[in-house]
Amino acid sequence: MTARPIPETVASLMPRAREELAELVAFQSVADPAVFPRSECEGAANWVADALRAEGFTDVALLDTPDGTQSVYGYLPGPAGAPTVLLYAHYDVQPPLDESAWISPPFELTERDGRWYGRGAADCKGGFIMHLLALRAL
Repeated sequence: MTARPIPETVASLMPRAREELAELVAFQSVADPAVFPRSECEGAANWVADALRAEGFTDVALLDTPDGTQSVYGYLPGPAGAPTVLLYAHYDVQPPLDESAWISPPFELTERDGRWYGRGAADCKGGFIMHLLALRAL
């Protein structure tokens, strides 16, 4: 059996990555309850935790922080003797400020000219989705 080339595997996973990024971008996860309800950040944290569990992470936890937000921790054991790899991303975003200044709704993933736009699509919800994609591709 021949392994599928990584670029081909990644290309096949992109539709799923887009769907997941759209789900994650939809959370108005601004870590300021004066801007959006804290439930938005909690929903995003739970989404991230569920995604880690779905990928086989054996230890997933939501950790309360002093400012009232939650960090998500996940552990996926590798083969014995393998080096440790740490992946980091955050799921909270900056406020959209004047939404009328946006070309598309900030919490709706939108594709224009082959690029994906939405609050957190690049920093850093997109980074988390790419972590998942890389794990799936390997």
